[in-house]
Amino acid sequence: MTIVLVKGKMMEIGSATVLIEDIGAGGLRFLSHLKMPANDQLVLQFETVLCAQPLKMYGHVVRTTPWEQQFYEYAVRFTMDEGQHLEINRLVNRLAIRYRQKKEAADGCFLKGDRREFLMKLEQASLVLQANERS
Repeated sequence: MTIVLVKGKMMEIGSATVLIEDIGAGGLRFLSHLKMPANDQLVLQFETVLCAQPLKMYGHVVRTTPWEQQFYEYAVRFTMDEGQHLEINRLVNRLAIRYRQKKEAADGCFLKGDRREFLMKLEQASLVLQANERS
C-alpha cells in the first residue's frame, strides 16, 4: 500500500505491506499496524497479484476499526473507472471458481498462517527500518 494523493496533491511517501482480508469490485478490507483516518482526501494505491495477474487499485478509507490490540481494520472504497472495477470483479470471480474447484488459492500473494503473527512481524520490521533511518 502506498499513499499517492493527499488533498489532491501527488505524494512520494514510502509504501507499507498490509494484509488484504477481502476484495471485491467496489473496494477492499485490510489490516495494518499503521493508524490512518477515514478520509476521502487520502488516496491509497494497493498492489497485489490475483490469478497470476498483477493488480493495482486506488481508493480511500471509509471506515477505521481497532482490531485486536495494536492493529486496525480498514474498509476502502475504490476510486477508479468502471473498467477497472469490472477487471477486479472478473479476477475475484475467477479466484472464487478456482478455490471451489481446488480448495486452495494459487497464483497470487496469499497468507498461510496466523494474521496476528504476520502483522506483528510487519510492525517489528517497520520499527527496525525507522530506527535505521534515524541512525
